[in-house]
Amino acid sequence: MSKYVLPKHIAYTRGLADHINVNFSDSTAQALTYEQLCAFSLDDLNSMPLSYSPVQGDVLLRESIINFHQNLNCHRQTLKADNAVTFCGAQEALSAIYQSLLAAGDEIIVLTPSYPSLVAMAKSMGVVVKEIALSADNHWQVSIADFTRLMTEKTRLIVLNSPHNPTGSIIDSALADQLLALAKQQQCYLLSDDVSQASNYHDLALAHRYLDYSKSIVVGVMSKSLGLAGIRIGWAVTQDDSLLNSLLAIKAMSSICCSKVDEKLACIALQHSDKIITTNNAIIRNNIALFSAFINRYKQAFNWQPPQAGMLALVEVKNIDSIVAWSNALVKKTGILTLPSELFGLQGNYFRLGLGQNHFAQTLAIFEQYIDGQSIS
Repeated sequence: MSKYVLPKHIAYTRGLADHINVNFSDSTAQALTYEQLCAFSLDDLNSMPLSYSPVQGDVLLRESIINFHQNLNCHRQTLKADNAVTFCGAQEALSAIYQSLLAAGDEIIVLTPSYPSLVAMAKSMGVVVKEIALSADNHWQVSIADFTRLMTEKTRLIVLNSPHNPTGSIIDSALADQLLALAKQQQCYLLSDDVSQASNYHDLALAHRYLDYSKSIVVGVMSKSLGLAGIRIGWAVTQDDSLLNSLLAIKAMSSICCSKVDEKLACIALQHSDKIITTNNAIIRNNIALFSAFINRYKQAFNWQPPQAGMLALVEVKNIDSIVAWSNALVKKTGILTLPSELFGLQGNYFRLGLGQNHFAQTLAIFEQYIDGQSIS
């Protein structure tokens, strides 16, 4: 029987649950309340029968998903609702994609550090994981050469994530074109985890054309840029009909379908996503300014590179022996949870910082008081 273990970041958080008051490593933007979201379109919910949702997902939701991605990107191919399938979160989508495409002995290329399951799921299947190790010395940047040197005839899948969790670096449009050309040349699959793509508060060139290629898959979710983690809806978009059928078969053997209520709420949010994201991006920009000012006051103790996009960054804690011990002491004294970078596959004294929440200033004030107390002691 297979042995399943909790992902490292979840196990770490559960182990400290009794001490946690606030998550300083939160990976989501600010959430709306149910009342705030329903103010956009309450009638849609009041008249909705609480029946099963279609296995592939509500058609109006899938149309909204396609529109959402086409507004962010520059595809030349026309995408349709049938190119999308919904899941109970992005994790279920990623798992179904890996199960559909990968077998023992295949090779994938992944950026590290990373969202833990992108590596762990592949290794559990006997897949060879080729890691591109991002470095603070290089501002967490990646180049096409990093990918080409790892490509072999066994490369089955290139896994991308931009804006990147946990570093906040990006794959810009120019590099995206190069990666698309490389995937086409090798005839391998390309998976782009785009869950935070809309958090583009500096108006950078993040648009891509991945979905013009039949072997590309894009994953999105309600929880990151939109901040609606309580709406458990993620999705995958691809032109590959065979892959879509496989994703549907896997979903039918697990969740079967998503919650009809969640799909309706997701549809409302996507139809009003410009307003939600504009508000959330303003929060992130303000929090970046607050933390930049904090870094200027505590240069002797901390270092960081602000995110290029998204709501995550890595913060280096100087002059300590262990980031795990430091993080444990912080949460037990203050209730502030920070996730050490080793949970994401990066050794060194870094923690992941989340910049998407309205309460960031209050949390930062408590954090600063703690740091001042440590300096005095």
